[in-house]
Amino acid sequence: MIFVPVGIGLILGYLLFSFVYILTKRSEKRYIASVITALAGIAIIVASILLIGGFEGMGFGIIGIGFLVIAIAGLFVFLFKPVDHHASHQLSVKDKRNLMGIPAFFVIVVVFTFFIS
Repeated sequence: MIFVPVGIGLILGYLLFSFVYILTKRSEKRYIASVITALAGIAIIVASILLIGGFEGMGFGIIGIGFLVIAIAGLFVFLFKPVDHHASHQLSVKDKRNLMGIPAFFVIVVVFTFFIS
């Protein structure tokens, strides 16, 4: 049963990472997506320990660990990926569509998480 919160954390972390990465695509600071995802994961873990506490907060802590795993994996992926200086810094139609779809899917996953718990 631990795989469900880990999977939810990985999905939510990936959605947050993707959203922030698309927003920062114009700048050369691609590491911001990893930093924001890691900060969100740390905030979830701290909230699960301090605010919820006990056995009930452990599930949220595991979701926060999923966020941290995605942040570290994204950092390593973009650490070794070369920066394309010749690419245009305009957002494509696909990026604009994803900027509207990712938050909607994020909310759907969160609502689904509350219904299964």
